[in-house]
Amino acid sequence: MIKNVIFDLGGVLVDWDPEGALRRMGLPEEEVKEIAKNTTFSPEWNEVDRSAIAKEKLFATMLANVPEKYREDAARFLNAGVFDGIHSFSYSANWLKSLKERGFSVFLLTNYSDWMFDYHFKNEFSFAKYVDGMVVSGREKLLKPESAIYECLLKKYGLKAEECVFFDDRAENVEGAKKCGLNAIVFTDFETAQAKLNSCL
Repeated sequence: MIKNVIFDLGGVLVDWDPEGALRRMGLPEEEVKEIAKNTTFSPEWNEVDRSAIAKEKLFATMLANVPEKYREDAARFLNAGVFDGIHSFSYSANWLKSLKERGFSVFLLTNYSDWMFDYHFKNEFSFAKYVDGMVVSGREKLLKPESAIYECLLKKYGLKAEECVFFDDRAENVEGAKKCGLNAIVFTDFETAQAKLNSCL
């Protein structure tokens, strides 16, 4: 019997759109693509989410890969503009509210830097008040799809894996959850997710 619904954030409950944030800074498209490629879409960004290395050190590595003519704008983006890259989807708050009203507990399991998460949880997540608990990669120094991060959530809140269903937009993270015994579904869109969830209940 499913008692708990666990959500990833980016691509599921919130729109992660760093290129949109760069465009809103007024930068031309060529510069937008170049900065995004070397910052938020770079391999180093996973380590930002893990938060095991000081962000200043990671930012310096990223900026070194950005063409010199764009570095000032890239630094401005990393230190401020990046916060504008996350916005809640219109359906998110009502979805979580409806789950709570049906008696389910709601949890977040996300790859997210600790410093960005704290800001967005307070200022951007329209659904925050419906969340019963969370495991954030940047706080635990773990990343999906490593088994330890799923086990961390289960242990922290005393959850039974078979009583949980997990949504993530990345197939490898869904597979990681399944290996730990959770029911898990690849999120493609809200309507399909609702239908698949109802079929599990």
